[in-house]
Amino acid sequence: MRTARTGAAGGHAPLASRPPLPRQRGPDGPAGRDQLLTIAEVIAELRVSRTTFYRWRRQGTGPPAVRLPGGGVRIRRSALRQWLHRLDNPAQEEPAP
Repeated sequence: MRTARTGAAGGHAPLASRPPLPRQRGPDGPAGRDQLLTIAEVIAELRVSRTTFYRWRRQGTGPPAVRLPGGGVRIRRSALRQWLHRLDNPAQEEPAP
């Protein structure tokens, strides 16, 4: 059985005894919160390069992003969904929130 070191004392706790990570429920994550996606997740879902994603950001044509205090960038799942909807239906109004 594999073990992981815990604490400065170097004690070992079996990995199997760790609680499982919470699973996402639906596209908005647990409890209906709007999931924040990393750039890597967004470009993988869209199947575009990181260069393309950043070009869209520079041009103002990409999905709206959230800048985190540490400088990271995230995309809300709902913003990505709305952005894709606008690309598919440019003449239609925005869906009501």
